[in-house]
Amino acid sequence: MAKRGRSKFVALALATHLPQALAMISVATVGSALYGQRGLGLIWVILAVSSGQASVGWVNDLKDSKTDLEFQRKHKPLVGRALQPEQLRLPIALALSLTIPLSFLAAGWLGGLAHILAVISAQIYNLYLSRTIWSWLPYATSFALLAVFLAKSSSVEILPTWQVMVIAMCVGVIAHVFNALPDIDLDRKSNLGGLVVSLGKTKALVLAAALAAVVIVLLVS
Repeated sequence: MAKRGRSKFVALALATHLPQALAMISVATVGSALYGQRGLGLIWVILAVSSGQASVGWVNDLKDSKTDLEFQRKHKPLVGRALQPEQLRLPIALALSLTIPLSFLAAGWLGGLAHILAVISAQIYNLYLSRTIWSWLPYATSFALLAVFLAKSSSVEILPTWQVMVIAMCVGVIAHVFNALPDIDLDRKSNLGGLVVSLGKTKALVLAAALAAVVIVLLVS
């Protein structure tokens, strides 16, 4: 029984898209610290981003569960049968419910609202745009809103500069490209769309390189 409980916990953790979730938590922690946040305020940021990322990963796996099962994507917990789709519904509800107060605790009204909207944007990706040519847009939007959240987590007087906002949007699209590339062949076989599938590997990498160049120019200017 204890082993089954541990297996379910591990599966829940993996279904958050754990590497990506940890990367986002790390980015948020470092970004907030660079803006000057410390102590309890930094903990609120970590908790808010953790709950938001968990909800995004779980909704993504729940939304894709039928397709993942059909094409036997065994790396997915819902395909490996460690989890059943209905077992994600309560964790999703809890994570979304926690995201709201934690966001406001971390960054006040404006910053908290920015983070909540960033999570909503990510959920729009999950539910509507992930398999369309517009799949990049929620990433750009969420990363830009995250920049506002991190700035406001430090001080209500601070807003990110336009350069930081552009950098955040570029990084968001780059993240989307590299998140989608490993599954591009499977997505094509599954008849699934998305920006990266539409562009192909070469053009997607060229896009990522061009956006990286924009980021570098803005960082050194």
